Amino acid sequence: MHPIKDYQYHPISNQPVAFSRGFSLAVVIILAFAALIIGGLVLSIQNTTDAANARLVYLAAQARAIEFAASGSYHVPVQADLLDYIGPEVNQDAVITVVDENRDAIIDSIIYIRSGLVTRYSPGNLEAEKEK
Repeated sequence: MHPIKDYQYHPISNQPVAFSRGFSLAVVIILAFAALIIGGLVLSIQNTTDAANARLVYLAAQARAIEFAASGSYHVPVQADLLDYIGPEVNQDAVITVVDENRDAIIDSIIYIRSGLVTRYSPGNLEAEKEK
């Protein structure tokens, strides 16, 4: 019978076992690609949320304008007038501007600014851009 040391192989070189540069480069590229995709999804979700909030603010402003016109003392609704309808989540850290050029209780457009993104909404038209 042979001793166990006869069945063991000795290392050919004295270098420690490690990953090659190609493997670590591939891992870094995959992680960068995943971060890019996740960042794009987050930005897309933020744009969608701001667009939905702008539409909600438009409807709230239109409803408040109709109330003001019915009461006989019409004025263009301001952000504080809309808080009951839009809630604190939509209002938080936002600057809302209501545009009624003819002062006829029909809101022409809404400018909703939040987190550096300016969203302009008028019926049938939605524009979003970075704040200047």
